[in-house]
Amino acid sequence: MGLLLVAVVAISLVIVGIIRKGSSSDSGLSSLKESQLADFLVRRGSFDIIVMANGELGAKEQTELRCRVEGSTSIIEVLPEGTSVQKDEIVVRLADDKIKEKIEQALLSVEQAKADKLASEQDDAIEQNEAESNLKAAALKLEMSLLDLEKWTKGDDPKKKRNLSLAVQRGERQLTRAKEDLISSEQLFKEEFISESELEDDRLDLIEAEAGLQTAQLDVTVYEQYTRPKERKKVESDVEQARAELERTKRRNQSKLTRSRAKLQGKTRQLSIHESRLAKHEEQLANTIIRASQSGLVVYATSIGSSRRRRGDPIAQGRQVRFNEILIVLPDTSQMVAQLKVHESLINQVKLGQQVWVRMDASSDQPVQGKVTEISVMAEDGGWLNPDLREYTIKVDLPGNLDEQKFKPAMRCSGEVMIGRAEDVLMIPIQAVVTIGRQHFCFIRHNGKVQQQAITLGRTNQTMVEITEGLKEGNRILLKPPAISRSSATDSHSDAKQSSTKQRRK
Repeated sequence: MGLLLVAVVAISLVIVGIIRKGSSSDSGLSSLKESQLADFLVRRGSFDIIVMANGELGAKEQTELRCRVEGSTSIIEVLPEGTSVQKDEIVVRLADDKIKEKIEQALLSVEQAKADKLASEQDDAIEQNEAESNLKAAALKLEMSLLDLEKWTKGDDPKKKRNLSLAVQRGERQLTRAKEDLISSEQLFKEEFISESELEDDRLDLIEAEAGLQTAQLDVTVYEQYTRPKERKKVESDVEQARAELERTKRRNQSKLTRSRAKLQGKTRQLSIHESRLAKHEEQLANTIIRASQSGLVVYATSIGSSRRRRGDPIAQGRQVRFNEILIVLPDTSQMVAQLKVHESLINQVKLGQQVWVRMDASSDQPVQGKVTEISVMAEDGGWLNPDLREYTIKVDLPGNLDEQKFKPAMRCSGEVMIGRAEDVLMIPIQAVVTIGRQHFCFIRHNGKVQQQAITLGRTNQTMVEITEGLKEGNRILLKPPAISRSSATDSHSDAKQSSTKQRRK
């Protein structure tokens, strides 16, 4: 409000022309004719304290139709602004030639990925079959080697040992019999019952029996010391080799199956990626057609909102658009709001729930009452034209029974925010105040003369200002202050200040 007061007073100073050099305050004021000076009777009263703001109308609830095509594309067709549309009706068509090319490439990639996956599935099935066969063969080999070990342990080895033992026993018996035969033959030879050749045959039989026994004993020694350990180690080694081969087969199968399944998973993943890309491209193709999500009035996004948005190219055929850019707004005109801009110096005085009188620029004689329902957190600057300007947006809910023909989205409006009320205060019209520097004055009519009076200001609005010091009820002041010089105003202010000090001392 301080900025507003300075502006009004400055205009008053320009209008009245305050600088008049070479004349004193008293002589200049006393020479004025009373008929030329309209006056105002100082009185107590009340007035509303308001904050002025400008903005535009908008719908409280609205549906935004955005560009969902990734990257950049262009508008092929768009309904004229202001067209009434029904739900699911086509509003905008975007370029789709590049997307169709991507879909064709994605289809080829999907077919190739399907063939690769099928081949990988067949390879995996073959690997699984071979793995099962190799595992069965290795297990069978182990089983056979275990049987051979058991056969040797429980059959071949005892049999061999028994045969060798029998051979030794046979050799011993043959040796004993040969010795007995030789003794008998020698006795018979002495008695000349047999010939010498027969005796020699018995001697040869003894030698052979001794040799046979030695051979049988040697066979036992060789078997126990060499053949038997060798055969044991062989059958045991066969078991260990078979067992190791089975383990290697398991690991080899696991490795092959892991590679095969990884390859299959890779092909499956590639197919999924290509199918996802195809689905995404098809979704993007569907996004080139923008339909109305509800019935309403077509409003271009470039026609509403801040001036920064409006400086962009308007929505039209051939215009380039970006992903997630708002193209169309379908407002619900049954409930409107006023979106007003409040200067940062005044925003702290605005509170939720405060009453606001909103006037349309097109019909300013029909104000509508609303209330503040939202205050923006961040301020907006004035763009490159006024980068130092900071304004906050407040939203004012308006009644729901407004004439839709007179209250449309994006219509310009102004608002008077009722931030408070000055009750039972001393007040005068704001045009009666003269400000020089930080000093405020008014002019009192007293006994046919006009006197300059220093005053202290309080709360104010666009028309009235509260006087906290310098005037009293019943004073008559000039509504059109006369022109005075800065020096005379300063002197008058000093005299008034001294007079006020003297009165306080008394």
